[in-house]
Amino acid sequence: MLIFDLIFGFLLVFAGRNFFWLCVGIVGFLIGAQCAASWGYTNEWMVLIMALVLGCLGALLAVFFEWLAVVFGVGFLGGGYVLMKLFPLTDGQGLNAWPIFVIGGILGMCLMVIIFDWTLIVISSLLGATLLVDAFHGTEKWHDILFISCVVTGILVQYLTLVDTAGNQGKSTGKT
Repeated sequence: MLIFDLIFGFLLVFAGRNFFWLCVGIVGFLIGAQCAASWGYTNEWMVLIMALVLGCLGALLAVFFEWLAVVFGVGFLGGGYVLMKLFPLTDGQGLNAWPIFVIGGILGMCLMVIIFDWTLIVISSLLGATLLVDAFHGTEKWHDILFISCVVTGILVQYLTLVDTAGNQGKSTGKT
């Protein structure tokens, strides 16, 4: 799954806010892979199929139920996934992981409702950075440096596209 970590990581870091439906699909893919692993599927093809099915379902829901899918898909599921990765008490397995996931999900969902664009930017940057760091081997110091630089870069790039989009929308409608 290394190639998926790299591709999805770059997409989330640099374009998570702009392609929110893709962001929801990637979160669905990650949750599907996590569920398949926790349910005891060891066959890589079965894990991949389950991840792809949930990823496509997430992307389709994001297209048809835009706001709800992003708030739940990115806010709750993405927030839960990020918090589990930041505090790996059980490596995603067992009953101890669920409270951490739910707390992260509730925080992510609340932030999505309150400050939508910024939360989408931050969560997609955190998710992308997590995937990129997981794809590389190295020391803990190297992982920390890579993680922080990916998060900061993702937030800056996505913020600049947010400002550019807002600026271009204002010019096209004649409003200043």
